[in-house]
Amino acid sequence: MKTEAINCPVRDKINSYCSCPKTDCERHGLCCECIVAHKSRVNDPLFKRLPHCLRDLLEEKTG
Repeated sequence: MKTEAINCPVRDKINSYCSCPKTDCERHGLCCECIVAHKSRVNDPLFKRLPHCLRDLLEEKTG
Protein backbone atom coordinates (compact mmCIF):
# COMPACT_ATOMS: atom_id res chain seq x y z
CA MET A 1 0.00 0.00 0.00
CA LYS A 2 1.22 3.48 -0.79
CA THR A 3 2.30 5.65 2.12
CA GLU A 4 0.50 8.62 0.52
CA ALA A 5 -2.85 6.83 0.82
CA ILE A 6 -2.21 5.70 4.37
CA ASN A 7 -1.21 9.25 5.39
CA CYS A 8 -4.08 10.96 3.55
CA PRO A 9 -4.89 14.16 5.50
CA VAL A 10 -8.66 13.74 5.03
CA ARG A 11 -8.78 9.97 5.57
CA ASP A 12 -10.78 10.17 8.82
CA LYS A 13 -13.30 12.56 7.30
CA ILE A 14 -13.75 10.41 4.20
CA ASN A 15 -14.00 7.21 6.24
CA SER A 16 -16.94 8.58 8.18
CA TYR A 17 -18.92 7.88 4.98
CA CYS A 18 -17.52 4.38 4.49
CA SER A 19 -20.34 1.85 4.41
CA CYS A 20 -18.31 -1.12 3.25
CA PRO A 21 -19.04 -4.22 5.31
CA LYS A 22 -15.72 -5.87 4.36
CA THR A 23 -13.68 -4.61 7.28
CA ASP A 24 -11.11 -7.37 6.74
CA CYS A 25 -10.20 -6.00 3.28
CA GLU A 26 -6.65 -4.66 3.06
CA ARG A 27 -8.02 -1.54 1.35
CA HIS A 28 -10.77 -0.82 3.89
CA GLY A 29 -10.54 2.84 4.82
CA LEU A 30 -8.23 3.67 1.91
CA CYS A 31 -10.66 5.14 -0.58
CA CYS A 32 -8.13 5.84 -3.33
CA GLU A 33 -6.89 2.25 -3.26
CA CYS A 34 -10.44 0.91 -3.15
CA ILE A 35 -11.59 2.98 -6.14
CA VAL A 36 -8.61 1.89 -8.25
CA ALA A 37 -9.19 -1.76 -7.36
CA HIS A 38 -12.88 -1.63 -8.25
CA LYS A 39 -12.40 0.32 -11.49
CA SER A 40 -9.89 -2.28 -12.66
CA ARG A 41 -12.54 -5.04 -12.49
CA VAL A 42 -13.45 -4.52 -16.16
CA ASN A 43 -15.07 -7.94 -16.61
CA ASP A 44 -17.50 -7.47 -13.73
CA PRO A 45 -20.93 -5.86 -14.00
CA LEU A 46 -21.10 -2.10 -13.42
CA PHE A 47 -22.57 -2.57 -9.94
CA LYS A 48 -19.47 -4.52 -8.82
CA ARG A 49 -17.12 -1.98 -10.43
CA LEU A 50 -18.29 0.66 -7.98
CA PRO A 51 -17.04 0.65 -4.40
CA HIS A 52 -19.71 -0.24 -1.85
CA CYS A 53 -19.98 3.38 -0.71
CA LEU A 54 -21.03 4.55 -4.19
CA ARG A 55 -23.46 1.79 -5.11
CA ASP A 56 -26.38 3.61 -3.52
CA LEU A 57 -25.90 6.39 -6.08
CA LEU A 58 -26.29 3.88 -8.89
CA GLU A 59 -29.38 2.39 -7.26
CA GLU A 60 -30.82 5.88 -6.81
CA LYS A 61 -30.27 6.67 -10.49
CA THR A 62 -31.58 3.38 -11.88
CA GLY A 63 -34.19 2.95 -9.14
